[in-house]
Amino acid sequence: MSAQHAMRRVQLVDTPIQARVLLIANRDKFVDDIIRTLETAEDELSIDCVAPGDPCARYFAGDCPDLLLLQEKSKPDPFEDFVREMVEGFPVLRVLVFGRSMSDDYLYRVINAGAHGYINEKMQGEHMLAALDAVRKGSFWVERHIMERFIVDNALVDGIHSRVVSLSRRLTNREAEVLSLVMSGLSTREIAERVFLSHQGVKAHLTTLFRKFEVKNRSQLILRALDEVSPVESITSLVKDGLQASRSAH
Repeated sequence: MSAQHAMRRVQLVDTPIQARVLLIANRDKFVDDIIRTLETAEDELSIDCVAPGDPCARYFAGDCPDLLLLQEKSKPDPFEDFVREMVEGFPVLRVLVFGRSMSDDYLYRVINAGAHGYINEKMQGEHMLAALDAVRKGSFWVERHIMERFIVDNALVDGIHSRVVSLSRRLTNREAEVLSLVMSGLSTREIAERVFLSHQGVKAHLTTLFRKFEVKNRSQLILRALDEVSPVESITSLVKDGLQASRSAH
């Protein structure tokens, strides 16, 4: 390892190290600023920095670092897969991602992959230390608008699941199976082959589904089923309005 990427330690004589921090990053001013900020932490830190691609297995031998700081794009895309690999491979490891101009969507994905927080160029030194301290203690360091997105998304998933359960209770197992295949775009013949029914048997189930959903054809059946589970009120009206607007535009 070159001197540029050599280990940097901050430790008073005979003072035990409180935490081990490993950065995987290409050294630049931003990274140097982060390291200097970490050196001012009240707790004594062991701070190591290695460039992407440099061997870092020895840092994970035995006791792995307490905190891993991953520079944005320090690994090939998809970056979130590498984050997930580190979190799943080392359950006690706490992970912070850092970089410049990270979009909300990017931050959402890396947090969803298991990162415990992030640092960007907008953060002052005190905020960086606060992020470090919070993540080390088991908390997350995520801005409110990103966290709210997780809350909303989870609420949507839970809402859709409960609506699907409610819908399925109105159908027999065979009707639910046929409806699922209709929504997958299969023809009557293909459905018959898939569920081992005659052509007429599938038609009979379709007739029952049309009656239960008060529709007259497959297209209406699909839209009505989507209406029942979609968090968007009346997706049928939404689609119709969108098509009409598109026709008007042309």
